[in-house]
Amino acid sequence: MDTHQKLTIVGVILLAVTFLINYYHQLDHSGVGFNYAYVPGVAMLIVFSISFIMFTKDHLK
Repeated sequence: MDTHQKLTIVGVILLAVTFLINYYHQLDHSGVGFNYAYVPGVAMLIVFSISFIMFTKDHLK
């Protein structure tokens, strides 16, 4: 399995974690405090970006 595929899987896991944290925050702490779903959300965007760049770089050669 290529590295960009592994990064995509990690990105999907981070996406699920982001949704779960955001759902919990909306149910129990709506409008109060910092929404920690931003942390895995930003990490997910970074991982997906790196995966996309690696995939594009490999296929443009």
